[in-house]
Amino acid sequence: MKDKIIQSAMQQILKFGFRKFTIENIASDLGISKKTVYKYFESKNQIISWVIETHVELEKTRILKAMQTEGGWIEKFKELIYKETREKAPDWLVEELQQYFPEEWEKPCALEEYKRQQLSKLLKKGIETGDIRPNINPAIIDLALCKTIEGVFNFSFLKEHNLSLNEAIEEIEKLFLFGIMKRIS
Repeated sequence: MKDKIIQSAMQQILKFGFRKFTIENIASDLGISKKTVYKYFESKNQIISWVIETHVELEKTRILKAMQTEGGWIEKFKELIYKETREKAPDWLVEELQQYFPEEWEKPCALEEYKRQQLSKLLKKGIETGDIRPNINPAIIDLALCKTIEGVFNFSFLKEHNLSLNEAIEEIEKLFLFGIMKRIS
């Protein structure tokens, strides 16, 4: 039942947001009483915490799968960096989590360190295979990528430039994979 409550909470959060979904929404969705929900969770905040933790664990699993996929480093890079945002919650929901639930926002932020470790391995392998120029320090690539992605979670920047989170990540991908220089024939 606990897993069903979490799954329903995820759907309710996507529909109403973190602040506006209710225990009643979950109970109604599952055809159970609010009392049954409270048997498993003490509060709405505890449900939110479990939802975020569940998301983080699913993301770790996805990252491991991405690292084990067939193909070269570009495919794995795209899986690590880009696929996550295509399936991500809407921008407004991420912004709401960041703004109103900062203690929960820390959990996905901590996940970024795990992703950075995997990306570092991937960059080193790309250099070993000759796919990435050897004269570029992987630590600098990591720093630039990390700070760039961190920057797009500044939602005022996104709004100011009329960008969605997905659009910003697409631009980051183009920048890191193809640079800013025109191709010289």
